[in-house]
Amino acid sequence: MISIKNLFNKNNIVLSVSSVASGFMNGFVGTGGGIILYFVLKFLNRHKKNADIKDIMAMIICAVITMSIVSSVVYMLKGNIIYKELPVYLPAALIGGITGAFLLDKLKFKIVKKLFAAMIIYAGIRMILK
Repeated sequence: MISIKNLFNKNNIVLSVSSVASGFMNGFVGTGGGIILYFVLKFLNRHKKNADIKDIMAMIICAVITMSIVSSVVYMLKGNIIYKELPVYLPAALIGGITGAFLLDKLKFKIVKKLFAAMIIYAGIRMILK
């Protein structure tokens, strides 16, 4: 059971505020929420010797799934989903997600981190230039 004192500690407040920002980013631009949570969770767990980056990634994925479902429902209600394209990319995205989840335990995290950073930099540059 969580006490009121523990509920309003500094870490939980930081996590709550960053989660609001994460959800906003996910709903507003469709991405970016997980990046916010990654840095906040990494910061909040910086002093824990047993903090596993894979556990942090799993927590982020759970949050992103929840945010994505909520955002998807809102987008559907507003008529912003192109349903005829779903069968083209949804099965491939599911296969990629399953493959990525299994590979997370197999690859060195330094490699994954550098690939992800390169992808974010590339996407950012494309967004600025286009």
